[in-house]
Amino acid sequence: MKPASLLAAALRRRERLAAAGREKLDVRTHSKLDRTLAIVYTDTDDFTVRVARHGMMHFLMIFARGVRALRPIVARHRGRLVKVEADSLLLVFPDVTRACRAVIAMAAALERLNRGKPESERVEFSFGIGFGAMLDLGKDVLGLEVNLASKLGEDRARRGEILLTEAAVAALPASLRSRLEPGGEVEFTGRPMKVVRLAGLNAPAPRRPRRASP
Repeated sequence: MKPASLLAAALRRRERLAAAGREKLDVRTHSKLDRTLAIVYTDTDDFTVRVARHGMMHFLMIFARGVRALRPIVARHRGRLVKVEADSLLLVFPDVTRACRAVIAMAAALERLNRGKPESERVEFSFGIGFGAMLDLGKDVLGLEVNLASKLGEDRARRGEILLTEAAVAALPASLRSRLEPGGEVEFTGRPMKVVRLAGLNAPAPRRPRRASP
């Protein structure tokens, strides 16, 4: 049974169970679908403004150009493009080290791609990175670290900035920990969470207002 079908069947069965039965079913379902992965969520800088100024077709052309440039880098670091969500990419990697090195290479590749181009022809991303167990459905991944990485990439990170969750930081080797900088705190889950920035790239652009999110 495909992962998405297995999950759908488990959810239908869960509707008919009491609390104790649901807990046991959850454990079985997670054991079949969970994988421990690093998650990378990208967001395109000024998506709404760009579309308003230049039109959706122009944005899609520029975005597709960026995605083509990044696919080989993702593959080289054993990553997988899970899906494209509007102006964002959802990527997974076997571990945080590969995720961070891939994102550093991706940011550098976008910088080269943009060199000499007018602002309307540039594609610029911000990045959120998480790490942990998640439901891997092949064409989607679901879990708390997925949510946190997307919130960091969309709502917190500035253009060119790479932000990591606490779990991602804890899984980093010493060779990359030396490149970390404090990134403040957020309360995405109702409790304070420290955010860490992966440094070593060009300084990020000044913070601009982000679009509201639920």
